[in-house]
Amino acid sequence: MEKTASSTGQNIETPIDQKKYATVLKWSARFGLFSILLTFFIYLSGLISPVIPLDKLPRLWVKNSALLNESFGISTGWGWMNLIFKSDMMAKAALTFLAFVPILCYLTVLPIYIKKKEFAMIFIVILEISILALAASGFLKVE
Repeated sequence: MEKTASSTGQNIETPIDQKKYATVLKWSARFGLFSILLTFFIYLSGLISPVIPLDKLPRLWVKNSALLNESFGISTGWGWMNLIFKSDMMAKAALTFLAFVPILCYLTVLPIYIKKKEFAMIFIVILEISILALAASGFLKVE
């Protein structure tokens, strides 16, 4: 464990699970931010053609997402992944990556809890991963 100084002058050890979680969070957030900036630049520059042309975007903001998707032939749910080679869908993929960062962090610390036989933490982490995966799956719909 890494020792850090507190305001009282005592050494406090940082648990390995917290260090791993923080490291994965730091680097994946940096990668995600870089990806968002890069894909947004590609979208704005027109280097790769988008599904939704940039000049039409302001007029389309008033439409709801179902009408917008239907207008441009974008499938609902994870169907947009079929258009991943379009610049606007690349930007959406970068945002989606950021949404998956917590799952990635939990998957990183799960083996630590398994090795330490910390059953409460194993249960909590598996529950968190399951809930986040279920939310991302599209099986739950709010209409």
